[in-house]
Formats: sequence, structure tokens, C-alpha cells
Amino acid sequence: MKGRGFIFAFLPLLLTTCIDPFDIGDVVNGQPRLVVDGLLTNQPQAHEVRISYSSPTLNTFDREVVSGADVFIEDENGSQVSLIEDTEREGVYLTPSNFAGTVGVTYTLRVRTAENVSYRSLPEMMRPVAEIDSIYAELDSRQSLSSLGTLLNNWGMQFYVSTGTGTPESNFYQWKWEETYQFTAPLAREDQIIQPICYQSGRQFNQLLIGSSQDFSQDRIGRQPITFVSKNTYKLQQRYSLLVKQLSLSERAFNFWSDVEVQRDTDGSLFDPPPSQIIGNMVRDDDPEDIVLGYFQVSAVTEQRFFITRAEVPASPGGPIGGFSSCVESSEPPADGNNGESSGGPDDGPPDFCYDCTLIQGTTTERPSFW
Repeated sequence: MKGRGFIFAFLPLLLTTCIDPFDIGDVVNGQPRLVVDGLLTNQPQAHEVRISYSSPTLNTFDREVVSGADVFIEDENGSQVSLIEDTEREGVYLTPSNFAGTVGVTYTLRVRTAENVSYRSLPEMMRPVAEIDSIYAELDSRQSLSSLGTLLNNWGMQFYVSTGTGTPESNFYQWKWEETYQFTAPLAREDQIIQPICYQSGRQFNQLLIGSSQDFSQDRIGRQPITFVSKNTYKLQQRYSLLVKQLSLSERAFNFWSDVEVQRDTDGSLFDPPPSQIIGNMVRDDDPEDIVLGYFQVSAVTEQRFFITRAEVPASPGGPIGGFSSCVESSEPPADGNNGESSGGPDDGPPDFCYDCTLIQGTTTERPSFW
């Protein structure tokens, strides 16, 4: 389906973007191929370009970073900005920290390896992006299998975005998100005078969210799913914040990520198309037939932050917000991957993180500036 309101992709591909890790098919006739992955936006920051060689085997972890390359971005007027290799991450090249692209300007990424082989991207224009109209959340459920093999309804809040310019012209979008949530430990000792307030943050991982208004009479996308947060975690215990970033895509970039999504959905039957490399917008200067993997993406960005409190999360259906069942049932760390540190066993009473949330990995007591 060419045009769609939204596309989800959880991708086992070798491409690792500057913001979110992906993979891209790295077996091309058994030969390692250059993989270039970069994102330039109109936000002033150090933009990253990652360069590596793909694995010649099915082992996608066996990659060789490309160090010592000359990397620069050139605009349509011939102005160039050089990227410097990160001193702590080989193969990662950074623009100056205050560099930003300009909407309406076309950019080309150029790479010359230490072996004096030159590559370039096809020109990519930074398209404008619509403002986000709204972010909202609705109570919803997801089915999961219990340990006994029965289907369970996992209730939580599904977050959506509505956006678009409302004009007849079609546009192409990508969404990225970051979450921050406030919580406290559920228990307090008799001698505990102050119970710390903790904050944790996270972002999407191995997830691609893209959409277009190609099949619509106007550029308007409603109910674009962003992320689902279960009530069985402590993310919704007090206050939850979701920062959504909306990026413009060129039609070529949208088609690239759509192809990635289609190949990811292939189930491997005899009637499926054979797996193939997904060619992006990078080419080798002296050999256009040489296959180069990856994509240099140029996007304008707009963003909006949304807050929801515990009082706004319905208690039914699905019951009240949980996330600390281990503090009552066992000494196992909390669910949803937010592990706590415990010094006691099941016979020693609740683990220490049940009284002090700062003992849970990844927490901080520093209140975010936007809170």
C-alpha cells in the first residue's frame, strides 16, 4: 500500500541512525558494503553521520567502522561544513554543535575514505514540516500471553498525534519520541523522614514511525499512534511527559523507509519476494554500480510536549496503576525493564528500592527544566 496514514516498523537491519538504531540488509553478494547513516535537521546541534562497512556474513554485529574519513556537507550554493570524527566513537562524524540546516535548501553529503574512495549522497532538499496540532492519550488495551498460555488484556494509555497543513499538497512525515516520568517508591520506613521524588527518561528504540497524506484529499493525518504505556508500570504513577518530534521527509526518503518496512514484514514463505539490499541515496563517485547502503536524511523538525497525570488515567477497566508488584509479591526488580537494586532476598522483606526510588537504575532526583 503506497500511501498510508501510518506505518510501524520494528526493524532488524544494520543501519544505526544518529537518533535511533536500525539495521539494514548487509549481505550483498557476500561483499561488505559501505553503510552511511546521517540525519541533518534545522535544529542547531551536533548532527551525526555514522560510517561503517557491512558484514559479508549474516552476523550483523560483525561490522567495521570507517575511521579517518573526510566528511562534509555541501549546500546548493557550494558552501561546505566539515564534520569531525568523534574522539570517543570511531566512525561517528559530527557537525559543529550549533550547525543547522535551512528549510528549502538542498544538501549533499560527501565522504572520502582514508583509501581515497569518494562517495556522495543524491541531493536532498529540506522540506518544511507542519506544526503538530495535538497530542492526546486514550485508554486502550493490548493482548499478551500469560505464563499459562491464556490471553490477557494489558490496559494502558495509547498516545496519538494529529497533524497536517490542511492543504491539497501531500506531505511525508516521520515521528520520534522521548518520555519522562515522575514517581516515588511505594513504601516508607518508620525512620524515613523524606521520600525522594524520582525521574526517569527514555526514548523509542528500534522503532520507525512514518506516514504520508498521499491517499487523502488534503494534508491531514489524525490519530497517528506514537507509543503505548501500560498501567502495569510506574511510568504513570504520578506524572508522565511525552515529547514528540515530527520530521519532514522527501518522497524518496519516505519510499526508502517504506521499502524497509515491507522487507521487514516478509515472512519468508516461497511466495515472498527474495530478501534484497535496500538501496538508499548514497553512490560511489567513480563507480555508480557499486552498491552503497544507508541514507543521508534531511528533515525539518517541529516538536510538542504533552503531560498526563495519574488522575487523568482511568482506574477501570484494567485496574489501578501498578509497577511495583515486586515490593509486595517478591524481591524481583520492577517490571517494564526498570530494574532496581536489591540487597535482600525473599525472606528479608521488600527490596531496598521499594523504599528509595533512587536505587532503581537510570533514575535521578534532579527535576527536569521543563517540569
